[in-house]
Amino acid sequence: MKSTTLLRDYLQIQLLKLKKSDVQEQKNKSEMIIQHYLKISKADLYFKDISLDQKSIIDLNNMFNSLLVNTPVQHIIEETFFYENSFITPPGIFIPRPETELLVDSAIDFISSTTRKLRILDLCTGSGCIVLSIAKKFPENDFIGIDKSSFAIQVAKKNQKLLKIDSVEFLKADMFNFEINNIDLLLCNPPYLAKKEMKNLEESVKNHDPESALTDYDDGTSYYKFLISNFTSFINKNGIMLIELPFSPVAKDIELFNKKFNANNSTFLKDLEGKNRVIKIY
Repeated sequence: MKSTTLLRDYLQIQLLKLKKSDVQEQKNKSEMIIQHYLKISKADLYFKDISLDQKSIIDLNNMFNSLLVNTPVQHIIEETFFYENSFITPPGIFIPRPETELLVDSAIDFISSTTRKLRILDLCTGSGCIVLSIAKKFPENDFIGIDKSSFAIQVAKKNQKLLKIDSVEFLKADMFNFEINNIDLLLCNPPYLAKKEMKNLEESVKNHDPESALTDYDDGTSYYKFLISNFTSFINKNGIMLIELPFSPVAKDIELFNKKFNANNSTFLKDLEGKNRVIKIY
């Protein structure tokens, strides 16, 4: 390749390579990689005559080679936009999904309805995207985020520093062995896939999202049963629990289990497709 190459020409070369792959949303992901690496807008990408030097070409080639083998673009650029902020999401971190924003919306609705200071716990916090999104809006409350992964806690603390949020304490802990009490708002987006479902996952998910963030290595219900059955001992009077539900066969088992414990004090919040996405227990 020449010592310099026009960016527009380079993009076309990469898109031709991607056409032979099974990568989805090829153009969008390619633009994300280039915009992130060069810190430019989409308009700059297409309307400015930008030349790439040899180092930039080598760096971008490495990123596109990762894309060609279906590495999630959020792991390639190590960044994911969630709710209203960008979060660091390096390889080995569960990538925040857009549907989880309903969990944040539901929490904001609850916090907005009270004037008292709240104690808020986010279980399986991962990158910290849920609790940090909420804490940025309501810094006067006390927040705790826990995860059993040391790496996840490291990343969550980096995101906390990036967003300049002081009201969250991140702790490495297994929720099944963590002392949970006096909580006003409990949030959780738990691993919900049954072990047998793992083999049917898309390669980009199965090979890149941490396995422990996807499955409970059992039937997919263990986190839900633990939280639902312990609601009264975990949550203060007038407090609530918000748990994200999967769109999978296990959701029906969770709903039936919840009916035994919380039939009269729980509701299901629906996503934009009209599917039950969050269970609210109060």
